[in-house]
Amino acid sequence: MSDTAIILIALGGPRSLDEVGPFMTAFMGRPAPSPVIQSVVERYKLIGGKSPLPELVKAQADALTQELGNGYRAYEGFRYSKPTVAESFERAIRDGARRVIALSMSPFSTEVTTGAYRTACEGLGSGETCPFFIASWHDNPLFIRAWQERLSDSLKLFRPEQRRHVVVVFTSHSIPVRYIAAGDPYKRQVEETVQLVVSGLDITLWRIAWQSKGTRATEPWIEPEVEPTLDKIAQDGYKYVLEVPIGFTCDHMETLYDIDIVHRTHAAKLGIEFHRAESLNTSSLFIRALADIVKRGG
Repeated sequence: MSDTAIILIALGGPRSLDEVGPFMTAFMGRPAPSPVIQSVVERYKLIGGKSPLPELVKAQADALTQELGNGYRAYEGFRYSKPTVAESFERAIRDGARRVIALSMSPFSTEVTTGAYRTACEGLGSGETCPFFIASWHDNPLFIRAWQERLSDSLKLFRPEQRRHVVVVFTSHSIPVRYIAAGDPYKRQVEETVQLVVSGLDITLWRIAWQSKGTRATEPWIEPEVEPTLDKIAQDGYKYVLEVPIGFTCDHMETLYDIDIVHRTHAAKLGIEFHRAESLNTSSLFIRALADIVKRGG
């Protein structure tokens, strides 16, 4: 029995190629066209035939349960795949939870994702069992330290004489500019996180770029995108780039395909030596950060 349940909420992802169609339909809110499904299937084939996100978020939940100790139990809950947020909530109540904390696995508050996660929690429970939603934790000190650790370790992928010439490119998922214009704090929070990370390290060459813009987008999204940023870095004479997926807390399509394949290929064409910082995944410092966030916010 656990007094407090924590539901780690994420987008979700297909656990096999057969799940790509249902996942895309859930994500799009309508039947996904066959060409769209096939295109996404081809991408998943290139990264192992599935999304690692569901298993990684479960591993994060298991590690968080251990970190928090008696009286706590963490669960994974997804917006567009199983177990859904509602299913994980029901399981937590069956397990004896007297209160529930819902934690967005995106550190940055934006109506695009955290707004949808909050909506998924509406109507669940009553009284003390209504989920307490934590939407933003972008400046948590342990979260910042976790990224500083990852960044420092990843710079060792370059030879010692190269490291002071490495341009660090921090990336996060782009969103339509209209959300920012309406007061969405997402872009500002990403920038604040990056400033906190670099301020604790001896890093002077760095950029922020935005990735994974919708392929059918017809309105302005946050820029600059990664590829033009790499172009400018090459034009400025730099030959070494470390991409840091600051906007994501575990591996999935946006890191394994967009960064490891698309961005890496683009960098290679420019003659840039390219590496990516490992995602936080189940980093011990990151799990400690999640425990701290739960205790502070819940």
